[in-house]
Amino acid sequence: MLFSSYRSKLLVYIIMMMVLLAGSLIYTYSYVRNILVEEDDRHIDSMAQIFVRQLEMEKLEYQRYADIVAEDLRFKEYMFVIVGIGSETQPLKNIYNRHFGWLPISRYVVVSHENDEVLVGREHSMLGKTVVEILQNNERGTFYSYGEYGLELIAISPIVYRGRHLGSIAVSYFMDDAWLLQYKKNSGGELFLSQDGIVLGSSQKKYMGQSFRVENNRTLLDKDYFFVRKIQLIPALGIIPKIWFSLPETSLLKRLEKHRMATMLIILVSLSVILLLGFIIVRNFTQPLSQLVRLAREVADGNLPRLDKSVEKNEITELSNQFSDMLKALREQQQEIQIVHAELEKSAITDTLTGLYNRRHLNEIFPKLIAQAERSSQRLFALLIDLDKFKNINDTYGHICGDQCLREFSDTLRQVSRANDYLFRMGGEEFLVLALSDDTKGIVALCEKIRRAIEALDVECGGEIINFTVSCGISYAQPGEVSDENINSMLSLADAALYRAKEEGRNRVRVDTHIKV
Repeated sequence: MLFSSYRSKLLVYIIMMMVLLAGSLIYTYSYVRNILVEEDDRHIDSMAQIFVRQLEMEKLEYQRYADIVAEDLRFKEYMFVIVGIGSETQPLKNIYNRHFGWLPISRYVVVSHENDEVLVGREHSMLGKTVVEILQNNERGTFYSYGEYGLELIAISPIVYRGRHLGSIAVSYFMDDAWLLQYKKNSGGELFLSQDGIVLGSSQKKYMGQSFRVENNRTLLDKDYFFVRKIQLIPALGIIPKIWFSLPETSLLKRLEKHRMATMLIILVSLSVILLLGFIIVRNFTQPLSQLVRLAREVADGNLPRLDKSVEKNEITELSNQFSDMLKALREQQQEIQIVHAELEKSAITDTLTGLYNRRHLNEIFPKLIAQAERSSQRLFALLIDLDKFKNINDTYGHICGDQCLREFSDTLRQVSRANDYLFRMGGEEFLVLALSDDTKGIVALCEKIRRAIEALDVECGGEIINFTVSCGISYAQPGEVSDENINSMLSLADAALYRAKEEGRNRVRVDTHIKV
């Protein structure tokens, strides 16, 4: 009698399937993850360390270039003359080009020690400014910076002549696409530069501009998975992009193929056992569940039949009694559903924050308003209103106060507008008023009334008084045309007028140029 109940039989079957599936998953997870993933982790760690050593060698190389120039006697003598008597800097530039033009650098600057003046390389103003900032704390060294040309390696060396510190020479190298591609060829791995979760640089162009998110030392780019390691660029000036060394998962997938047969064998055995157990479950439960299946079909057809409760005590009769209670509850809730449906219809056409109509309702009501305008020989005017500098309100007082401003603006708009006007929130801080009228001046006056009311509005939030203004653009719809093109044209003309109001200083009303006022 231990397994006589339906519940106990079902539990036994489920436990058997769970044990088998758990065994399959544990084997796959332990075998593949513990052997292959750990091996790949060690491999990419080793490759990343090699890449770091290459970066260190690169820093030493460019420091050597800077030292070569700084220690050249002719260069120091010219520098001494320029600093000592203030002569022209062109000869210093010429001697560099003759003797050091072969150096594989991107650009260079020479800075005076006495007044931090850039003597040579003034065309590289941002580099000169960066070097001057570095020299405040360092006389020599290599640094990473990010500026107008992207990521850049800067090497600085002091120029000393006859015991006098004359200035410094700084040479730099752009860590651009060519640099990324060269390191890819040398290491066999991919390099990525990212900032704020976006790929700024890559040895493959197709990944540029894509979202870059790292989870468990892995990232997905354009359907390609990579193992990644972050490389720390030290020392760094300011905020610079993160650099990542990565290897594609292709090698891991190839090794996983070696174990495919073992995994497939486990899957086939698992499926066979599960199918067998499933057949047993269906056979044992077909008869007692058939009645409930028939009732479920009636419910699916839209009927709510009555089902008397049973006095027997087992799992199936308990389920049947619950089904009876459910049918009763469905009948009782049918009326409630109708009420909720009506409320949902209302919420579907209104904006949650302001209570005004939304864009969806605009598309629904527009044909009716066009027809009404034609019957009454009027025009359907669009008043497109935008809160001026609303982003500054959010940035200064926070989004809670920004929402409060939108609500109070909407309340004021209801008070000032006419009873037969339709008010919409188009999105963000942009609102629309649809008004029927045969008097353009009256519409302009209505828009001015709204503008003045908002100008005088004081919004209190968080102990602060917030004031703001609005700009308004006016247009009208083509009579008798109910197409989407007519809506878009009306809104586009109103938006153009609104743009003119913004361009002319905000807090004003402008009318579409095709309308005579």
